[in-house]
Amino acid sequence: MRRALVSALILFAAISDPAAAHHVGVFIPKDDDVTRNLKEVRFAAEAGRPVLAVKLFDEGIVHTTMEKEEKRLPRGLEDGLRAALHRQDRPGTELRLAIVLAFLTRERLSDARARIHRPDLRPERRREQARKLINAAWRYYNLADFAITAQDARTGVALRIGFEDAQTYLGGMMVDPMWAAAANAKPAEPDEGKATAAIDGMVRILARFMADAARIARAGQAGRFLPRR
Repeated sequence: MRRALVSALILFAAISDPAAAHHVGVFIPKDDDVTRNLKEVRFAAEAGRPVLAVKLFDEGIVHTTMEKEEKRLPRGLEDGLRAALHRQDRPGTELRLAIVLAFLTRERLSDARARIHRPDLRPERRREQARKLINAAWRYYNLADFAITAQDARTGVALRIGFEDAQTYLGGMMVDPMWAAAANAKPAEPDEGKATAAIDGMVRILARFMADAARIARAGQAGRFLPRR
């Protein structure tokens, strides 16, 4: 019974994800274990099943990841998320999940930056690997964009432009495309310095979002930015 319900929730997630609705015609990357578990939690909560949502969280990889990174995440995030799920506080849940996703996005971007500066790899190889890591970062950001943009539209725009710039300066394009303008764009000459600058800008923006969102969540003010449905 539980397995059938979870499968139904995942299907519901695939057709009603707020991030998917927010980006018309934009590439939606395939799930990994983290995004799959996050969607299970999110849509169990939306289905009005708080006990199941908490169970999916407690037994899932999102919780494991948060425990592992506890010292690097905003204080009280795990307890706050669990409490928001229990009381069916959708804005509080979405904002806290967005913080987790922003953290994971930042980590993959930092990995991409490190790969650009690997002296043991040929330039073409390190740029290729950096592009793949940026695509992995987009997987997480894509699910957080709705909440991030709802809090501050300029932040969402800056991050999406940052993704495009980073890919462009690494000699690639936004995949499939992840950004509408990329459909007719030509690959630019690689510029690792500019790519690094674009990544650094995104890392700073994400850190600022995480701090601001954590403060808003602790104050119980998520409903100012995210709708209660």
